[in-house]
Amino acid sequence: MSNFSTGKSELFVRKSSGFVREASSFDAVVFNAVFSAPVGAVLAWGVFFSLSAFPGANIIAAILISLVLNIPIILMMSSLASSMPRTGGDYVWVSRILSPQLATISSFAAAFSALIGATFWARYFPVYALGPALVTFGSMFKNPTMITWGNNFQSDKTWIVVGALIMIVLMTVILIAGTKRTLRWMNIFWIIASVGTFLAFIALAFGSKAKFQTNFNALSTDYGATGDSYQNVIAGGGAGASASSLTNWNATLPTVFVIMTFMMWNWWSVYLSGELKGASNRQRHVKIMSTSLLWNVVFLIMGILLLYRIVGYDFMVGANTGGNEAYVLPNAPWYHFLASVTLNVPVLTFLIVGSFLFWSLPAMVGNVYQPVRAVFAWSFDRLLPEKLADVNPRTHSPVPAILTVMGLVTAMLIWSVSATTFATWLALGVLAGVVCIVIVALAAFLFPSRRKDLYLNSPANQKFLGIPVLRIVSPLSALVMVFLVWAVLKYPALAIGTPEHAWWVPAFIAGIVVVGLLLYYIPKMVRKSQGIDIDLVYKELPPE
Repeated sequence: MSNFSTGKSELFVRKSSGFVREASSFDAVVFNAVFSAPVGAVLAWGVFFSLSAFPGANIIAAILISLVLNIPIILMMSSLASSMPRTGGDYVWVSRILSPQLATISSFAAAFSALIGATFWARYFPVYALGPALVTFGSMFKNPTMITWGNNFQSDKTWIVVGALIMIVLMTVILIAGTKRTLRWMNIFWIIASVGTFLAFIALAFGSKAKFQTNFNALSTDYGATGDSYQNVIAGGGAGASASSLTNWNATLPTVFVIMTFMMWNWWSVYLSGELKGASNRQRHVKIMSTSLLWNVVFLIMGILLLYRIVGYDFMVGANTGGNEAYVLPNAPWYHFLASVTLNVPVLTFLIVGSFLFWSLPAMVGNVYQPVRAVFAWSFDRLLPEKLADVNPRTHSPVPAILTVMGLVTAMLIWSVSATTFATWLALGVLAGVVCIVIVALAAFLFPSRRKDLYLNSPANQKFLGIPVLRIVSPLSALVMVFLVWAVLKYPALAIGTPEHAWWVPAFIAGIVVVGLLLYYIPKMVRKSQGIDIDLVYKELPPE
């Protein structure tokens, strides 16, 4: 399929990508769901970060607003992915509709955002999964050594790096084994993690607020607390005047940004397009993306309402308020720990807390998958050394690209542990994603006119009231990105710390643009000296 075909396939590294379409719709739904908002992991930390930074936020309203904001992005991405179902995603679309310069900027922005995400989830494993599990088990079995190790994995930089490297090495081995095996491991880990999360839901559904308070107070007494620890946590956090309110937009709007940090990526399966069965079917993409989005929305809301029912909003604000001395437990107030306290059954606690060890790997899959495919696509178009486009004929995995990307993740991990907080690191990932989506929105808007020959024969050729759907959803998608940038500037606590650091946002975005341009122009000059005009590559779609 290509209206671009000129018979010049020799311009590419070879006449076939080497990949096989072996990913199913189920694989793609899970791929999106665990990349964008792995429910249990997001509940454990991401959702409740806003309660400490923005007391009074209505998290349910923020999730529903995020649902609406994601709709135009999904419609835009599904149309483009089905029109040009190739490895590389936005890099292929933008380069064939707009220009290779903008394509490298867009692709680099997405890759950098994903690398940030990969680093985040590598760090998440020791800090929010392994560490809390060891502390919980240590508390359960009265083992101070386990508690000490657990605390080290949550606070000591060396321990954090070591714990994260375990996940990076495991992820590298699985990726090299091939796409089919990678998706299989992703699904297995996701199922185990989800079962643990649903066990937490069950504990909260069948427990009672009185029982939780009794169990929490008893545990707190073991660590030196006196009196009613539950009420003391609420009072110590000053949460009495911080009730959730639909009209408290100064708390809820920045919380939308926090939710979108995780949930704005349900279109990420476009990077599976080169290996997805039926990837030229637009409705298939829409179903995949919307299913993962609704999955996340429904179960995030369910999880939050169940926790509020047992624990209470005011307690969650107090427990998440920094410096609240009334909270004396060695376990941080993560979702899975609080759910296990509700019934205080050792076996159930073991299963709930232990299952959270399985969230990081599936969440990392999409975050490393896209940069690997981006490096491959750049190399396939001769922007990078041809060796990086090599694909193992047995496993169909691009081993050189995998090793390159995982080396970058390791370097970024070491830097991020010493230099940034989780919130700042995630916000940078969102801003990088903003650059990608805005450029894709421009390409989508111009697709019907700049590539009319391809558009008319593509699944993207859809109209609403006589207007191309792409020309409706692409401006809306861009406006969503404008809102996210505005939120970072309006509410410095999201990322930049103080208003004086507002210049960081345009500087960071400008840096991505510059690197993306260098990624194109330096190889272009090198190839020109070799007698190769790489611009000719962008006149046709890459081979499958």
